[in-house]
Amino acid sequence: MNSLPGEAEAGKRLKQTAFRDFEPIPDDDHNRRGTTYKLPLSRHDVPVPSLFKYALTLIGLTAYGPGEKVEWWVNFAYRGEWCELAHQKFGLRLYLCTEKPEEEARKTQVQIVKKLRSSMRTVEKLIVDAAPELLGKGSATVVNQHRSLRRAYEYFRERAIDPLFIEDEHITHDPIEGLIQSWYSFTSGKFQIQMNAFHDMIAAISAYISLLEHDLVLALAFNGFDPDRDDLTDVIGSRWGDKFDRVLGKDHDAARYRQRLTDVVERWRNPYSHGGFEKGHSATIYLHTPGVNAAIPIGLTSVRSSPLFSLMPASETDITQVFELFDEIDAWLESELPEGMRWINSGLDVRFDASFRARLAQAQQEDDFTGFLEFFEYQQAMIDNMDY
Repeated sequence: MNSLPGEAEAGKRLKQTAFRDFEPIPDDDHNRRGTTYKLPLSRHDVPVPSLFKYALTLIGLTAYGPGEKVEWWVNFAYRGEWCELAHQKFGLRLYLCTEKPEEEARKTQVQIVKKLRSSMRTVEKLIVDAAPELLGKGSATVVNQHRSLRRAYEYFRERAIDPLFIEDEHITHDPIEGLIQSWYSFTSGKFQIQMNAFHDMIAAISAYISLLEHDLVLALAFNGFDPDRDDLTDVIGSRWGDKFDRVLGKDHDAARYRQRLTDVVERWRNPYSHGGFEKGHSATIYLHTPGVNAAIPIGLTSVRSSPLFSLMPASETDITQVFELFDEIDAWLESELPEGMRWINSGLDVRFDASFRARLAQAQQEDDFTGFLEFFEYQQAMIDNMDY
């Protein structure tokens, strides 16, 4: 898919509505007159700057870039006055060159931004309609949340292993009305410590399964992801055991570790995590959207809801054995999925598109995964600093 279905119709609609006062500027037009005013636009105002660029290209305007400390820019005329929208190192900027007083210039800039925002309904509908096919076939980047999920797991694990000390509580209560004697209550600090450790162990197990699911999805990109048989949406929405089988197989060590992990999950926690792929607006998937030439965040809406787990007491031995198993699985994953885990630990997001898969296959054939990883680390640093 080189473009989104319906782009031509969307462009006509924008020309008649939000962008009816926008016109192209001839390439040889350098006769700008007046003062140039700059309006910075924050991430809060424009969460996805590339969508503004895409909207302008739908009406025939040209996007240029990258350049020195700028990812892209689009020149256009608004009601006959020269304008430029540019995504620069420190954010999105709208420039307006005019002979009008500054107060009027600022009002014009606000009008332009309002019209750009109003175009988003048309743009978002194009992307939403195409999203299932794009995502299912791997035209997406999955945000690497390994570090944050790992921190959550380690936080609860530490609390479970070394819970805070709680004193026994002895309380003498005053007599209740109608009774002569006072009464006495006792709360065992040791019992409270044990229950807190158990609660944190349950949270740590949940966090670990979520981390494992997430890492398995990321690792799939390095272990034979095939859009002809792997629907990325289905993989993300599947249970942790299905992810485990798809990436690691069902034989020998994989079967043994899966069963041991299943025993822990079935004994201590009902399965409810989905690897950090939340539904709603906090998107952790970025679609590779034709025409936009950028990865656009989307939210998943079909992830299952989470049942509550019931609590059971666990001894210190139980807690120790759970985390010993997790450590053993972590070491096994490092040896079983060396390339995937190296990439995951680097913190880089993971692409599933055909271009990335082809580059990876070439690096694997040439036995140069290190060079492959270093190239993308360098490229990401260049993007972050806009050193084009």
